[in-house]
Parts: sequence; structure tokens; C-alpha cells
Amino acid sequence: MNLGLRVVSGAFLLALVAAALWLGVPAFAALVGVAAVIGAWEFAGLAAKVAPAPPAWLLYPLTIWLALRFVFPPAYADAAWPLVAALAVGLLVALLAGVSFSGWANAVAGGVYIGLSLGFFTGIYRWHVIDATHFGLRLVALVVLAVMAGDTVAYFVGSATGRRPFFRSISPKKTLEGAVAGAAGSILVGALAGPALVGLSAAAGVGLGALTAVAAQGGDLVESAFKRAAGAKDSSGLIPGHGGLLDRIDSLVLVGPVVYCYLKLIALA
Repeated sequence: MNLGLRVVSGAFLLALVAAALWLGVPAFAALVGVAAVIGAWEFAGLAAKVAPAPPAWLLYPLTIWLALRFVFPPAYADAAWPLVAALAVGLLVALLAGVSFSGWANAVAGGVYIGLSLGFFTGIYRWHVIDATHFGLRLVALVVLAVMAGDTVAYFVGSATGRRPFFRSISPKKTLEGAVAGAAGSILVGALAGPALVGLSAAAGVGLGALTAVAAQGGDLVESAFKRAAGAKDSSGLIPGHGGLLDRIDSLVLVGPVVYCYLKLIALA
């Protein structure tokens, strides 16, 4: 894989996220929505290689609604009712339309995995404003920085000193040394940048960094396992030098809900 091309594509995506964060909620929500649609498309392509393809009429509306729910009026922001609709009405319509149970289940799973998870980043961005200095922006930046630090440290330490495999059956190239070093990198960012960026205590920052590390590495492994089951190297060929969008954001997908619930737990709002 061309490392230079990978760096350029990564820098472009990072600049796109930074611009959306700076422009405000509409721009950031639009970016999350586009990412969710692309992720659902890649998910559908991989799922079709393992089981019946998820019906588009259920997968995409559910994914989009769950991804954008935090920008809707409060009465419509609850994720429970669209999930109930997908489970009850969606299943009934699927059966009447001759869609297999597996295809319906894949659509619901894709909507939850992609839409519900990514949507939490909009929720984090729209967090209750403690001051008037772009608090939501700084909060999302902290999370992304912790994930990037973990990924970067894990890659270089794993490449240089990694010897023991970490979930060999899922991702043979990952090592235990890299995973531990990556977790340490995320924890260090949480401990140092958490107080500086959003006023967390050092202990709360360590907790955020630790949970981010677990969720990020878990998200990476989940996507690797999915691609392995589908017999695919990449989720798609969309991004030059890296494959698909899910290949680029797999470490972020599960982090959103974990961090959001953690912030609720420590009552940051």
C-alpha cells in the first residue's frame, strides 16, 4: 500500500472534518450523514457476500435517521421509535415483499452499527455548552485526537517491536505490544488534553482515554472480522491508498456511543 497516498487521503479527510466542525452543527451533521450513507453502502456490499443483501429501502432510511437524530426536535431525537418501526413495520413489510429474515436482520444491524454509532458524534458535538468557546468542537477534537494517537502509536510500536499476536484469527498483523502501546497513547491524551481542552479532571481524562482505546481497538477488530467473513481486503475502493471509508473510520465508529455514555455518567453536562 502506498504510504504517501494513504497519508494524503487521511490528511484530506481530517481537514474535511475540521472544516465541518468549525462551520457548525448543520455542516457537521451533514458530514456525519454523508459518512453514514457511504458506510451503509459499504456495509451492504460486504453483507451481500456473507448473507442475503440488506434491503436498501430499510437500511438507508434507518441509517440516516439514526445518524441525524440529534439535530431533530427533541420529540424525534429518541432512537427507540425508529428502531421499533424497523423491528415491527420493517419486518412485516420485508416478509410481505419476500425479503428473507437474514436480509431484514442485516439491514437493522447495519443501521445500528453505522447510523446509531456515528450519530453519537453529533450528540457529542451538540453537548450542553458550558461556555461560549466552541465546547462541542473541543470535545469532538479531544475524542478524535485520542483515537488518532492510539492508532498511530499502535502502528509504529507494533511494527517496530511487536512479537505476540493480538487476535490472530481476526487480524494477523496486529500485535499485543502495539495494542498496549496504543491504549497508553489514548490514555495519555485523555489525561493531558482532557483537562486542557474541556476541563475534565485528570482522572476523568484517564477514564475517557481508556474507554476510547478499548472502543477504538474493538471497532477496528469488528470491521476486520466482518471483512474476513466476507472474504474482502477492503470495505470498498473509495479512498485512494486506503480502501473504503469504513477502513478509515473503523476505529471511530464504536467510540461515539461509548464516549457519549461516559460523559453522561460523569455528568459533564
